Amino acid sequence: MESMQSQDNVPSNQEKEASQKQDLKINFARFFISLRDYAFTIFNLKEGAAIDETVEGIHRDIDFKGHKAWILACSILIASIGLNTNSAAAIIGAMLISPLMGPILGIGLAIGTHDFKNLTYSARNLGIAVAISIGVSAFYFLLSPIDEPQSELMARTRPTLLDAAVAIFGGLAGIIAGSRKEKSNVIPGVAIATALMPPLCTAGFGLANLKWDFFFGAFYLFLLNSIFICLSTWIVVKYLDFPKKSFVDPTREKKYNRFIAAIVVIVLIPSGWLFFGVIQESVFEGRAQQFVSDNFKFETSEVLNVKSTFSSDSTNHIDVYMMGEPLTEETKKMIEQRMATYGLENTVLKIHQGGTSKSEFGRMTQELRVGIVEDLYRKNELLMKQKDSTIFSLSSKLSILEGDTIPARLLSQEMHVNYPSLESFSYAKMVHTAKDGTCDTIPTVVLQWSPTTPTRERAMNAGKIENWLQVRLQDSTIQVEAY
Repeated sequence: MESMQSQDNVPSNQEKEASQKQDLKINFARFFISLRDYAFTIFNLKEGAAIDETVEGIHRDIDFKGHKAWILACSILIASIGLNTNSAAAIIGAMLISPLMGPILGIGLAIGTHDFKNLTYSARNLGIAVAISIGVSAFYFLLSPIDEPQSELMARTRPTLLDAAVAIFGGLAGIIAGSRKEKSNVIPGVAIATALMPPLCTAGFGLANLKWDFFFGAFYLFLLNSIFICLSTWIVVKYLDFPKKSFVDPTREKKYNRFIAAIVVIVLIPSGWLFFGVIQESVFEGRAQQFVSDNFKFETSEVLNVKSTFSSDSTNHIDVYMMGEPLTEETKKMIEQRMATYGLENTVLKIHQGGTSKSEFGRMTQELRVGIVEDLYRKNELLMKQKDSTIFSLSSKLSILEGDTIPARLLSQEMHVNYPSLESFSYAKMVHTAKDGTCDTIPTVVLQWSPTTPTRERAMNAGKIENWLQVRLQDSTIQVEAY
């Protein structure tokens, strides 16, 4: 009976497996909790936050009076010169010294703390800063002799969702760094990343030259960056529980937040549409390049330049400028029929042949002319390098051949005069191989004597001829063999 009771107390295999699974679940839960706590410690924003110092620092940078207005004007002039001359260094320098971030962070702080007095104050100072920036940049571009927009200017006229993303993450980095007790050098980097100065300068360029697409596109980019920096500031201020200046009941606060969300969505819609257009244009550019690369390979003609023009609301165009023998109409039709397989159904293909003729060259844009000239220069330079390489190779071979030859006829005549019993004279570079496998190329002269010449005389004359040839030809390696 006792043995049976002891057996009943022993847990079965199923109970052991259930106990092990339960222990595994408990251990996994503990590991997950510890991992969560560790991640919370790593990404804890509230630790080390200096709320009062942050609020004081942002309020100090809002005002635009006296020296700040002059600093802003100088930075705007530097940025305008950089955009006008395509100097990235000047643009970056201008963004580093620009005080534009102050009122933008002030607006975000005011929205997050319900400080409506500070909101109007920050908005007024931001308006002053924008007016100074556009006015100074427009004045510069009115006086500047360079009217052609450079690539740095044109890059600020088509903002997309990517610019909004840069502004959001840049704004988050700026307000997070600014809310710490230990200040860092993040704010200058945020000013560079979010690029607040160049859009205002580009807007000034558009105003000075009455290019309204430049003006509105660049100003929209500035507005996009400013709003999303404010949004990032508002998010961090709300998360860190900055003290509110005025009480707002929950119902009113919900309406307040909905209003902010509506503004964000309204501002994002144009950038989203532009971003979709950029994607479409990139896809079209890739398809056009692949189409030209696959279908314009001819032995008697060559592609000089390709210009692809994307249009979201009308027909796209691909202009191919060729040089050489003109393509036949059948070949053109065959190429056009292949466009559908590359997704280029809504595209018009124009093949410009004989592009170096005066009439055709005159109709090309300046960009295409420069491209064709540069392409011809590169190809001629490559051809010249290939010819120089060929000439050098042939010259080296010729030098070797000249070094391998001797004035055989003259030497033969001299030796026959001095040695009448000499029947023939031969010269060659012979490869001598030793037992250990080493090889050496030695210039060798072979003398054929008449049969009546004594052996001793042959050997003695061969030695004399060898010494004479080494001095005569200035080559101490020459050997003579006699038969």
